[in-house]
Amino acid sequence: MVDKKMADEQMADEQGDDEERPCLHCLIVEVVDSFFAEYPVSAEAPDVIDTDEVITALAKTVAELTCGQDAATRQTIIDQLTRGVMEYDAEYRQQDQLGQAGSHARH
Repeated sequence: MVDKKMADEQMADEQGDDEERPCLHCLIVEVVDSFFAEYPVSAEAPDVIDTDEVITALAKTVAELTCGQDAATRQTIIDQLTRGVMEYDAEYRQQDQLGQAGSHARH
């Protein structure tokens, strides 16, 4: 996890050098890695990331960001999120089969 964290931080730094805005995906990954490094799931598994906790946090964030929208707009956002998850999952699985690092695919 330490090597992955360093690679993610380097990617975010490089992204910032190339563009005015950093990659939000990279920043979120850094926050998640930092959170679980500081607050591990358990002492026996210090490098484990609790995916249920991450999913709950992301769901709450999306709900908070969309709570002021009308029902149709919220549903559109939820549908867009679902499609995005499925598309990136397929892309990362394909890259995994090819032996490539999936989390750095498209930004």
